[in-house]
Amino acid sequence: MKAITGVALRAICATVPTMTVHTKDYEYMSLEDRARFQKATGIAERRISPDEQCASDLCYAAANRVIEHLGWERGSIGALILITQTADQPIPATSIVLQNKLGLSQTCVAFDVNLGCSAYPYGLAIVGALMQSLNINRALLLMGDVSSRVCAVHDKSAWPLFGDAGSATALELDENALPMHFDLMSDGSGKDAIIVQGGGLASRHPPRSGTIVEEIGADGVTRRPDNLTLRGTDIFSFAITQAAPSIKRALDMAGKTAVDANFLLLHQANKMINDTIAKKTGFPPEKVISTLANYGNTSSASIPVTLCAHTEQFASDRFVVACGFGVGLSWGSVTLTIPGKVVLPIVETDDVY
Repeated sequence: MKAITGVALRAICATVPTMTVHTKDYEYMSLEDRARFQKATGIAERRISPDEQCASDLCYAAANRVIEHLGWERGSIGALILITQTADQPIPATSIVLQNKLGLSQTCVAFDVNLGCSAYPYGLAIVGALMQSLNINRALLLMGDVSSRVCAVHDKSAWPLFGDAGSATALELDENALPMHFDLMSDGSGKDAIIVQGGGLASRHPPRSGTIVEEIGADGVTRRPDNLTLRGTDIFSFAITQAAPSIKRALDMAGKTAVDANFLLLHQANKMINDTIAKKTGFPPEKVISTLANYGNTSSASIPVTLCAHTEQFASDRFVVACGFGVGLSWGSVTLTIPGKVVLPIVETDDVY
């Protein structure tokens, strides 16, 4: 793929709700199973949004933070792209609602992208290409999900994995910006590995109770059609097979190796998957930063959350390779230089806008 040049990262912020739930307290597993789960996944706790808080609220807070940090005039922002799989409502696009709530100009291009785990590399490619082709000087890339809304609380395969989070990445045209190299892939034949058959439950106005019938799945778990079904074994096999080659291709395109990178940023799927990918790509543990222990799998926001939880590591310029993989199936990698001091600390908020 052709590198995207002349697009600079100016600020990155991630937001999480304040409520923390702990793996050790999960009532649908025995104490022994909770310990085994935590050891295998690396997940000790996660953040869960209050009932009225949507993905847009988390992304709004993150977007406001980066705009204020940069001192940008809101009318100067020419694009707002939101990547989410838990939009506030089916129609209209949540990005357009956010354009208005953030006070952006009517000349701002706004649209949603329905992607999850692969959001960061895909998002940077989409927004970077859009900025270059349409000469958009400033843009916001928002990513966030309230994945807890789509999981049945008694589903041991899904509920203990996912946390809620939002994020905002501010980008600006800059002819001196270093290139971003991409490797983006998709395989819809694996769609059933992570799927929500029904819809609407991430809405502020979900279907009334009693209107949706629960069914027992092939795995023996009772779910509503609008609950997420996750086949962990399929995802594990896919991730450890496809992520490492993608990372290597992106590094090859950049003319770099694992030795040249300061950090490997992986979608926060689970510890076993990420440890295997790191080993396959030659990254030592000290170069692989993680937020699984404190935030779990935050879907589209997982890479920004991981960056912002380690702000101190990004006080100076860092060359990184980031890889997202999962629902779709969709996966991709990007190599980029993150300028010093653009990564902001995580913001905690339960606000609803």
